[in-house]
Amino acid sequence: MREQFEKLKLFLQEVSQEMRKITWPTPREIVGATSVVIVTTIAMAGLLAVYDWFVSQGIKVVLR
Repeated sequence: MREQFEKLKLFLQEVSQEMRKITWPTPREIVGATSVVIVTTIAMAGLLAVYDWFVSQGIKVVLR
């Protein structure tokens, strides 16, 4: 039982050491990256809506 606690303690120490090595993004970088994701998502949604409209119009023409 003691050996398991020692392993857990070692694991948590190693996790703590690794967490200190991480370079966390600044708030400005987070806002920038989030903005890129939102703009890209909106642009792709618009593009897919246009493609969908053209395809549906083409299908309507073919089925008439």
